[in-house]
Amino acid sequence: MTTDTLTPTPTPTPTPETIWYLAYGSNMDPKVFSGRRKIQPLESHVVTVPNYWLSFDIGGIPFVEPCFASILKMDHSRMHQKEYALEKNPEKSYPPVLQGVVHKITLRDWQLVIQSEGGWGHDVPTGYNQIQVDCLRHDSKEKLRAFVLESRPASVKTHCQPSARYKNLLTSGAAHHHLDPSYQNYLANIVPYECTGVRSKTARVLFTLINSPMILMFAVIVLRNRGKPVEQHTRPPYWAAWIFDKVGRLSAAIHDYMVAPIFGSGRCSSPQQQVLTRLRIQESLKMPLSEEEHQKCREAEADKEPEVLKAAERAVESVAE
Repeated sequence: MTTDTLTPTPTPTPTPETIWYLAYGSNMDPKVFSGRRKIQPLESHVVTVPNYWLSFDIGGIPFVEPCFASILKMDHSRMHQKEYALEKNPEKSYPPVLQGVVHKITLRDWQLVIQSEGGWGHDVPTGYNQIQVDCLRHDSKEKLRAFVLESRPASVKTHCQPSARYKNLLTSGAAHHHLDPSYQNYLANIVPYECTGVRSKTARVLFTLINSPMILMFAVIVLRNRGKPVEQHTRPPYWAAWIFDKVGRLSAAIHDYMVAPIFGSGRCSSPQQQVLTRLRIQESLKMPLSEEEHQKCREAEADKEPEVLKAAERAVESVAE
């Protein structure tokens, strides 16, 4: 008599829950999102986000990394006002409708995104809020509902310019994912902040010192997590987020009420400098450079800075990204 052997039915591996996450800033760049963040999206698609604009109103470190990207909802009740356009765009015209990249990621990776953006996921006044927006895919015209981060009111600083380094992350990410040429051209024409003159460079050293506790904190966190799998990364405690929040707000207050009236703004260049920078950008766009040539130009510009400032900029990269 033969006994049949029953083959056990394999238990299906549970699929982690996923969400759509909208990236519009540095997380469009795979060198940041997959490289530094160690997040591998399951899918990525270019989208338009109706009723929203890109903005640069998350206050950063004046004179070093003046601001970071956020999104701004269009106020249709004020769209006819020139003053409203001036508030949102120095060119006195409305910016194009927001474009970005939606990444399909796991809930665990979404928590990593939240922890990497201001406050490490702790409930502090500054940083980003989590909201959901409607997106329209470029390839299939499918509508998606995506999670996205927008600036909290306590973080908002108006009339800011991003650093050239931060702007480059956006243009690189937009080129990698092939956003609309018109939108890429808009990003390429953004005038970055430039720290020029003795007074501004002196203030830059001052703000590097003021923010040194925050910079040191980030450096320690990065070193502790370096080389570890994402699952083993150490999340900073609440008190560290609290210190980060207070130092950032103190730095902003010192800039607004003490330093800016004497040394000039560390969030936006003078009108004369903006004109010169804009002309230089327009000339460079007439003669497109390869990525290698762009890198050489950036290295040449970086070599002009004192070593202490170059070291400070490298240290705050984790803050900016």
